[in-house]
Amino acid sequence: MREAFAAFSKRSQRPPFSDIEDFQGAKVIQQMIKIKWWMQVIPCLFLVGCAQLVFFGAGTAAGIVGYKYYEGALTVIYQAPFMESWDATLKALNQMNLSGLTASHDATSGRITARQADNTPVSVSLKYRSAQETEVTIRVGHLGDRNRSMAIKEEIRRVLVKE
Repeated sequence: MREAFAAFSKRSQRPPFSDIEDFQGAKVIQQMIKIKWWMQVIPCLFLVGCAQLVFFGAGTAAGIVGYKYYEGALTVIYQAPFMESWDATLKALNQMNLSGLTASHDATSGRITARQADNTPVSVSLKYRSAQETEVTIRVGHLGDRNRSMAIKEEIRRVLVKE
């Protein structure tokens, strides 16, 4: 029994990577693990739609924290209190000459509906997120129109920046 223990303790005293081949092999394995991890993470960012939130860059200077377009609705997070965002949204929609504006809100949420000149319905929902953040969801048409939604988003941003 003592012989087995002595043989085991001699092996455990051997420094890890005593041979240069063992050390280089470990470095290669570590590099392969890193590459494999990045190859799995990067495509996932684009598949789940978070790439816009990771690479939003210039929008933060204009008060936009992030946005995403999903299932026909554009969701934007503005760095502005709820009531400022509400007023800016109403002003932006009026400046875009939308007709049939109906609006209602309470302390934490609100909804605005209107129609564009070609009778396409527009729906804007606002939701309180924090004292300085408001989530705005914009849908143009029944199935969604990304370009028109982006135009409304930009008009709201312009009004917020001017205020």
